[in-house]
Amino acid sequence: MHEQQMSEWWASPLGQRLDQSERDALFSLKHLLYGYYQVQIGGNSLLLPGSKRPEALLRVGEHADVVAQPENLPFKSHSIDSLMLMHVLEFSTDPHQLLREAERVLMDDGTLVLCCFNPLSLWGMKRLFSWQDRPPWNGHFFSRSRIQDWLALLNFQIIDRRALGFTLPSQSLRLLRWTRFMPRWGARLWPFFCGVTIVVASKRTIPLTPLPVRWRQAALFPKTRLVNRPLTRHDRHTGTPEDG
Repeated sequence: MHEQQMSEWWASPLGQRLDQSERDALFSLKHLLYGYYQVQIGGNSLLLPGSKRPEALLRVGEHADVVAQPENLPFKSHSIDSLMLMHVLEFSTDPHQLLREAERVLMDDGTLVLCCFNPLSLWGMKRLFSWQDRPPWNGHFFSRSRIQDWLALLNFQIIDRRALGFTLPSQSLRLLRWTRFMPRWGARLWPFFCGVTIVVASKRTIPLTPLPVRWRQAALFPKTRLVNRPLTRHDRHTGTPEDG
């Protein structure tokens, strides 16, 4: 039900404008996506640009190549080179589990792309003052700092960010045409208040450096040591026989 309503929103004038903006931004990040196995979760269409020769380029969703829950992906651990979450974090029942699952299926040094709505924007204000009965306004918008903290806990390193969605969150074609200048000026003047944030992170692995062990060859025979003669009861009270 949620994906069906979200698909209807993507077909709206505002959704189409955002879809084109995200497509252009992701294409500019193509050099950060590599590997043979790449997966996109969410979205109305496949926006993941992919590498030059991907072995598998799949989309996970209700009516997609793979039907599965984002919090429980049917992929082996360390099997995906690039993974994109297309506005999935905002509607997840367990966003922490969703990110842990993404970390599980990604290979070492794999790339994770997050497309999320920004609460500190006009889009976030519309969510606060709307009925929040239909997507995307009924989702939970997370701030960029919180997302970065979650990724840092999972040992992800941020390698790139993009800010977009500076148009008014309105379905009016007249307003959208009137605010065509806002994306150009917004990226320069107020990038922190963008409607949508794209975060690109790399899964880092901590190399374990083994400490050198100094091996000592055990002696075949123990070293000779001076052993004192044990004292007897007679020695304690009367002294040794030699003393008497």
